[in-house]
Amino acid sequence: MKREEDVENKIESVRKYMSQRGAKSALIESMENFSWITSGGRSYIALSDTHGSAAVFITFDKAYIISKNIEAERLKNEEITSNFLVIGYPWYTKLEDMVAKISDGNEILYEDEPNFKNFLFHSRLKLSDFEQERYKIVGVKTARALEKAMKTFSETMTEIEAKAKIEMELSKEGLETLLILVFGDESRSLYRHNLPRNVKIGKRCIASVCARMFGLVISTTRTIEFERDEKFESKHELNALIDAEIINSSFEKSLISQIFFDIEKIYESHGYPDEWHLHHQGGVTGYRTREFVAIPHFPFQIEDGMALAWNPTITGTKSEDTYVRTSDGMVLLSFTEESEWPYLEFHVNGKTYKRPGILKI
Repeated sequence: MKREEDVENKIESVRKYMSQRGAKSALIESMENFSWITSGGRSYIALSDTHGSAAVFITFDKAYIISKNIEAERLKNEEITSNFLVIGYPWYTKLEDMVAKISDGNEILYEDEPNFKNFLFHSRLKLSDFEQERYKIVGVKTARALEKAMKTFSETMTEIEAKAKIEMELSKEGLETLLILVFGDESRSLYRHNLPRNVKIGKRCIASVCARMFGLVISTTRTIEFERDEKFESKHELNALIDAEIINSSFEKSLISQIFFDIEKIYESHGYPDEWHLHHQGGVTGYRTREFVAIPHFPFQIEDGMALAWNPTITGTKSEDTYVRTSDGMVLLSFTEESEWPYLEFHVNGKTYKRPGILKI
């Protein structure tokens, strides 16, 4: 499927919803929904933006990109497909003024309207075949960048220096960095979310990233050590096994509440019944780092085509990658075939799951 076809399918799904609601048009402004309906377009300039410099406006006969004049030409040339007509407005005026001119007073569905917001949320969670193929590209690039950077780490390097190396490799792959956590030997036992500090890595290091391309976010984690520690290695392997069992539960079960019940049982069965209380376990991902974090008793239904990133932790260790659930199983995205990283294999209910081992430097 070409990108233009994917975009057209999404536009038509919005028009169908408009018809059901009796609306004549719809306005989409948030960064994640802009990226979804354009199949990878970027409306933002700063990563801190929630609403970018452009919006999508859909009627029954046209689809518009309404943009500040500063960005209009770039968006047309670099970010979007021919499905859209680009209209620029003076940067010192308001988007609402241009929307009013185009809509001609017709009823508009706005993104903050609860039912429309819910429709867009569920629409972007279930990834099309086109999106899944693009997601694999993002996964390969992210895994390659993180692994390449971590191979250059040293014991005397600070966590901040390590972060800089990771960010450089992500940038070289064309990825946007949304999150980098670096856990040196001290930090990994202190914090579940360690923002890199000016302390030396020491004998062991865990690094986690969230990186984005085409609007799609990959979350992944890798671990290295400079000096063998069998206790640490055993704990890492056990945590990786827990991860594999949670991933398998995501294929066998559909309700988040059922999966979370399994998560509790899995931790308990391996002798760590309280560890899941100390850190969120991940959840559904896609156009945000987590579209939502899984919690106990949450009745959300997982479907094929949705992406998940679990991140179980046992104090001092972490395992994390991004998967898409399909009818045939869980497809690992944040992995590259040419990787020389050591991988562990776990067999769970007839399925085999690869989980990153520890690179010994």
